[in-house]
Order: sequence, then C-alpha cells, then structure tokens
Amino acid sequence: MTTKHEFCDHCPGCRPGGLDTRTGKPLPDDEEPMLTINRVWRSQTSYAERKAFIEVCLHNSRDPENIRLTLGLNQKFQRALRNPPGRIAS
Repeated sequence: MTTKHEFCDHCPGCRPGGLDTRTGKPLPDDEEPMLTINRVWRSQTSYAERKAFIEVCLHNSRDPENIRLTLGLNQKFQRALRNPPGRIAS
C-alpha cells in the first residue's frame, strides 16, 4: 500500500502478506502458507481483528486493544499453519 487510509476489506493492501526468506520475494496467494493464512483471514476473523492487524503490522499502532487483537489473530494463524487442511494430524 502506498498511502495510509482507513482499513478496507476490499483493498489488496489491507491484507496479510508473506515473504519467502530464501528469495526475498512475496509469497504467492495461491500457494501455502498464504492459502491457509487467507482462509483464516476470510473465515475466522472479525472486522475488528482484521483492522487491528493492519493497524499494528502496517501502520505501527501501539494501541493496547489493537495489539491484543493482533496477538489473538496471530495465534489463529499459527494454529492453522501447524495443521493446514488436508494434512493428517500426528
């Protein structure tokens, strides 16, 4: 995102992104782990969580409520990434 604006669910810049640490390139949305992250984002989050995540991660918000909501959302991401759909739990 190039300009700061109010969070919007329809803005591509107001979504989580990932980085391949080996190549330094963005992770494609159509490959894991972004498939799992985007599934969680669409189906397991509230508007308040999504907005707080963008405020903290993109705009460096230090608001305690934004941080609390973002930490909870990160836990959802971590749980889903440990056991993505189609993977047999051990």
